[in-house]
Amino acid sequence: MTNQYTPSSVVSGPPASRWWGCYPELRRDTLGFLLHCQTYGDVVKLPVGRVVELLLQQRDAAMYLLNHPADVKHVLVTNQDNYRKGPIPPVESRIFGQGVLHAEGDIHHRQRRLFLPFFHKTHVTTYSTFISGMAQTRVAQWQDGASIDIGHEMAHLTLSVIWRLLFGEELRSNAGLIRDTISAGQRLIKIQYDSILACLIPLWIPLPHHRRFTRGFQIIEETVLRCISERRHRSEPQDDVLSLLLTASDQDGRPLSDREIRDELITLLLAGHETTANALTWTWFLLSQTNSVWERLLSELKDVLGDRLPEAADVPHLRYLKMIWDESLRLYPPAWSLHTRLAHKEDRLPSGAILPSGSWAFISPWNLHRNPRWFPDPTSFDPERFSDEATRAYLPFSYIPFGAGRRGCLGESFAELEGLLILATIASKVRLSLIDGQAIHPEPGMTLHPRTPIEMIVRQIDLPTSHPIIA
Repeated sequence: MTNQYTPSSVVSGPPASRWWGCYPELRRDTLGFLLHCQTYGDVVKLPVGRVVELLLQQRDAAMYLLNHPADVKHVLVTNQDNYRKGPIPPVESRIFGQGVLHAEGDIHHRQRRLFLPFFHKTHVTTYSTFISGMAQTRVAQWQDGASIDIGHEMAHLTLSVIWRLLFGEELRSNAGLIRDTISAGQRLIKIQYDSILACLIPLWIPLPHHRRFTRGFQIIEETVLRCISERRHRSEPQDDVLSLLLTASDQDGRPLSDREIRDELITLLLAGHETTANALTWTWFLLSQTNSVWERLLSELKDVLGDRLPEAADVPHLRYLKMIWDESLRLYPPAWSLHTRLAHKEDRLPSGAILPSGSWAFISPWNLHRNPRWFPDPTSFDPERFSDEATRAYLPFSYIPFGAGRRGCLGESFAELEGLLILATIASKVRLSLIDGQAIHPEPGMTLHPRTPIEMIVRQIDLPTSHPIIA
């Protein structure tokens, strides 16, 4: 691993179509194209083509892919005031509104301050009992020798967890609908990122992919608004996010509107379970490929937990489990690409490259994490990369699975606690083996998810179980 770069204002990039820029290559093989761009240096110019230039009325419009951690830090932290989020597809705006994921400036700052106490480490530890209990309940439904779609199972589990966190109650009949709608939304977001024309077609035009998404999303929206209305008529507060939002106020002291609360709840509901579910799915896939890692993990779980469920206090002692989690997030970061940053003014990066005013800075954790300059033999699964000694040698901002700066993931502490508790609970009870013959490939959408379901076989582990199942 090397920290060296040659400061230069000259920026090169791959060949691009005059009219369509790099979009054809990005659309054909997004992840492979990003890795190929590593060969062009620390900053790679990706022209967007004459069509987009005409729409934007901006000559030489381009995205600039940042491959060096020092440049990433500069854009996300050091000079972050020079950048705002770039344009997003209409379907993303429809889903998240002005929630914390997409808000800008003072509004975004107020939203983060509102949620920070709820997602602070000292608060999220109180959720450990019900997370472990819900994971135990889920795994108890798996029969020895049964085949399961591990992505579906993890999505149902994390959705149940986040629903209780947001609304203080069990998820009832809408789990399947939410999952189907998210899948439809994933496909539609990719279509709109890949096609300027698709972005220009209103969602009310009854195209098949529009209908699949809007039918389900309307029901989700109606359910959330009904929960808000019902809670407004209750007098007793609850320890959940909905109660937090109902008692919050804006900068002028006014209570938040139903629409503002809806934006925050749907943002946390969809973003807060999809990313963790995918991280867990990829972790089970990687574990199934390496017997030595499985055995070492099982030994650690026996030593730390014995026959009981994991709690928040156990997490610091599950060091190898944390190394597995970090290495899985390196190889398959659910947030494979951060939202592009639009430069207000011309900016010179530490690498020497100059980003023109109005250009887009493109940062991809997938690309950073799989760069051999920062992680030798980057495609291999090796939890030892995240031993205490190894991590001390890493360049800051070479590993950013949750982003960084003031737009870093608000729920990072909760996502990590949830992921580790679920892994510890399930791995202490069953071993999951990949069914032969499957071709597993990552698909970049709103998050990095498997292109096809990952089917696994459940094998019970013969450990004593003296504790009852917690509903």
